[in-house]
Amino acid sequence: MKKRIRISANRPLITLMEGLTYTNAPHWYGVTARPLQLDLLLPRERDGLAPMPLIVWLCGGAFQTMSRSAWLPEMMAYAQAGYVVACVDYRVTSDAPFPAAVLDVKAAIRYLRAHAASFAIDPNRVAVMGESAGGYLACMAALADSTYDQGDWLDQSSGVQAVVDFYGKLDMDASSMNNRANPEIVRAFMSDLADQGRVASPFHLVTSASPPFLIFHGDADPLVPIAESDQLYQALSTAGVRADYYILEGSGHGSPEFYQPEIQRIILDFLQGTLASK
Repeated sequence: MKKRIRISANRPLITLMEGLTYTNAPHWYGVTARPLQLDLLLPRERDGLAPMPLIVWLCGGAFQTMSRSAWLPEMMAYAQAGYVVACVDYRVTSDAPFPAAVLDVKAAIRYLRAHAASFAIDPNRVAVMGESAGGYLACMAALADSTYDQGDWLDQSSGVQAVVDFYGKLDMDASSMNNRANPEIVRAFMSDLADQGRVASPFHLVTSASPPFLIFHGDADPLVPIAESDQLYQALSTAGVRADYYILEGSGHGSPEFYQPEIQRIILDFLQGTLASK
């Protein structure tokens, strides 16, 4: 068969920029440093392109391991929908305890704002999204105050305009009933449980000025009690903050149901509603 056709290039081609160093973190007993990096999904041709909203994605791993690129294929749907997506490194517990990972995420957001023009990012439309430990870090990036802004690019804000939390591990109080199933995660993450457990739990940091939240949790999650997402939702609702909460029936922790097209549509609708007018 031979056929002549005309195709309109309505969607820009997406490219991957790998291994951009956004800061250098202390390493090897504090006497050396190692780069913390991020990968970007963004349009290949950016000259003359209107700035696009940004999604900062954070991988989970019980705060003990992480791979910034592990979920990158699932992020393509958001890049093709018109978002710049950054998949971000952060320090795990073998590197440093709380609040190191929170500092890292906020530093990455500042870096991306500082380079917004180069990456076709609209600095006024930033969402942070993560799963499990990454869900926790997404919440903390949105709710922790300016004392967590340390390091580079301090002339830039680390604030965000929307949060998407997938089954985040949110309760860092050692005495909480929620932590009977996984106390080792809390112990590894925190350096001083007695003093910091409350200030490290996102639902204690919610105020009326907090950004909108979209929360997902499975009611069969064996690792992170759904009560932790319940607490976050209640805190947001009490403060008068928009909180959309979806409980996935029969779903566990990180199961495929969370990454289906139906969930992607919910997220894109939420982001369109919360970022469009910023």
